[in-house]
Formats: sequence, structure tokens, C-alpha cells
Amino acid sequence: MPSFWKTAVYASLLLGLAACSGIPIRSMARLTQLPDQLLHASPAEILFAVQVDTRLLPTVNGTPSFNIDIQPAVAGAFEPVQRKLPMELNVTATPAMGLEPAPTGRRWMLYRFSPASQSELSRIQANFLRLQAQRRSGTGGSLAVGIAQDGVVATDASLDNTRWESWLQTSAQEGFYRLWSGSLGELKAQERAARAAPTTPKKGG
Repeated sequence: MPSFWKTAVYASLLLGLAACSGIPIRSMARLTQLPDQLLHASPAEILFAVQVDTRLLPTVNGTPSFNIDIQPAVAGAFEPVQRKLPMELNVTATPAMGLEPAPTGRRWMLYRFSPASQSELSRIQANFLRLQAQRRSGTGGSLAVGIAQDGVVATDASLDNTRWESWLQTSAQEGFYRLWSGSLGELKAQERAARAAPTTPKKGG
């Protein structure tokens, strides 16, 4: 990625990337590459998986979303991009590379981009690559990527001590790697902190 672009991975709601103690060391390098990977990956190959206690059931409308924020270094150089791309529960019996069968009492929930989100990501990718290719003065900027897991499962306090694992695939050839692991209670605490943090007003559309 050209040097005039600054990239960042930010924590969004229940992902908790800021809680470094829950991120495997071997995943840190891949996380720093996530923004660039996301803008060059095939949208159909991007998958997100969570492993949870079987007592945690997916909610009807609660699915993860990829949050993309592209801002110009110089105001007005190009239209900012702020998008939340929803994913949908993917029911499949096909083994996923990098994911072992869930132990007794646990389940996998696998998500992929909806057709509409795939199309939208393709448009964002094409526009971002066009800006990179132009290399005009003032067209640098910042790119941030987050993953929101707010409301993915229906929870209650009695399950706060159960384990939650988040896994990501950006390439079918490379397969999944673990993003985060910890207790559901820790994730809920991070969600509360994220909601309480100041937010930047949305620009563009």
C-alpha cells in the first residue's frame, strides 16, 4: 500500500481487538495486514466464525458487520467512505480450513457477506484502488477496519463465564485464523465501553 495511506484496525463493539491479552501472538501480524487484505480479497471468500457455548443461540437480526472508514488526509480531496457491511449466517456442512470440530457443548456459527454486501465491498475496493493508482497530491488518507458483533447471540448473565472465540478468513487458500478469545463477560464489558466512548459524526454516505 502506498506510504501516503495510513491504515489501522480498530475495535468495534464485541470484537475487542484492543484487549491484546486475548489476541494470539501469531495473529498480530495478520491483523495489521487486515485493511489491505480486505480491499484486495474476493468478497465471496471473506468469512467470519464464532465458537460459543451451545446454550447461546443466534438472534434473528443480530449478525456481524464489517465497518470500513476511509478518510482523506486533506478535507475535500475525495468523498469519505463509512460503511457497515452486514453478514449473514451461513449454514454448511463443508469443513472450513483452519477450524477444528467444536468440542462437546460448543457450536460454530459461520458468517459470510450477503450478496448486497459483496457488491458494495467490490465497489469500495474498486474506488480505493482507483485513488491509489491516481497518486494525486492530497489524495492520501486513512483506512480503518472493524468488526462488530453486537447482538449476534441472545445472552444472559449466567453464561458470562463461557468462552467466546472469533475467527476470520480473508482468503480461501489461507483459511481461518483466530482473532480473539476470552469470556463472554469480557466481551460484554468491552461492548459497554465501546458504546460509552465518544463517536465521530458520520460523514458522507
